[in-house]
Amino acid sequence: MFDISRRSLLAGAAAAAGTSLLPSGAFAAEELVAATFGGTWANVHKQILAPYFTKKTGATVAQSPMLATAQIAKLTAAKGGPAPFDVAMLDEGPALEAIDAGVIAKYDASKSPNFASLNKKFQGEYGPAITMQAIGIAYNPKTVKAPPTSWADLWKPEYKGRVGITSLASTLGLAFLLDINRLEGGTEASMEPAFKKLKTLLPNLAAVSANFGAHGALFQQGEVDIGVQNFKFAEELKAKGVPIEFVRVSTGTPGWKTTMHVVNGAVKPDLAYAYIDSQLSAEVQSAMQKSPWNVIPTNSKVPYEGLVASKIAKTPADLDKMVFFDWQKVNKGRADWTAQFNREIRV
Repeated sequence: MFDISRRSLLAGAAAAAGTSLLPSGAFAAEELVAATFGGTWANVHKQILAPYFTKKTGATVAQSPMLATAQIAKLTAAKGGPAPFDVAMLDEGPALEAIDAGVIAKYDASKSPNFASLNKKFQGEYGPAITMQAIGIAYNPKTVKAPPTSWADLWKPEYKGRVGITSLASTLGLAFLLDINRLEGGTEASMEPAFKKLKTLLPNLAAVSANFGAHGALFQQGEVDIGVQNFKFAEELKAKGVPIEFVRVSTGTPGWKTTMHVVNGAVKPDLAYAYIDSQLSAEVQSAMQKSPWNVIPTNSKVPYEGLVASKIAKTPADLDKMVFFDWQKVNKGRADWTAQFNREIRV
């Protein structure tokens, strides 16, 4: 559980005043509804963000884990009326879809004191980036004796029926497909090189998971020995005693921003700002960076340390070396690629 001292609480109350123009506790007995992702995100938000937010505002929060695509679908269906939740959590591609759909609001930085502490590249017009995601290969060191170094290792014959990936409903699966496409000479406008290559992986596939949580369970249950994985998810599993190691691939680490947003039609907009601002605070981001969470900070006042520093980035400048994709172009083809993936790849 995230612990906060009385001194920190008083500092949080001062920040809350900037957000709500009301003293801490003014929202007592009120409840915010916030979307989060499943798996480790649901855990870290329950254990760190929720108690900090409650001590800061007096309000409680109902956190609802769901994929970004499901969030957008629910918000779109509710347009014109009260939103089903007040805060959305999205990756880069879905965030652009949400903007186009008109379901998230422009972010009023004057209601978010911690917004100014973010590095400029994380200060989005429609909401701040709360972290960077980084993916690579996770493997079971008991069954995989030679640590993998590249995506090509997933195609090795000794891993027949032992490889795990995720569907394109998850940004993890989509980023993997995009990176394979890049290495095979494709572009966001032409994904056929990736599909051609991925078809040759079919003999090695044990499963295609629907989301992060289901994907992590495959490693935990020993149903896969090696596969694509998110850095922080892999490290949380390792902290729980699961035999798993994470390595970045030699061809560059695919990465993307994860953002939070106040939704249009939010029932509790002031609380939504207070909640997001809590996520941006140095206290919360420092706590989330520690193991087993290993969330990459975006607040410039939080130095990188621990596994984040040793495995992903020692400074924010190191994040610029990641492999990024043009999500505007990706969104144009995502539906077609998902349908093709489900026909040709999903097992």
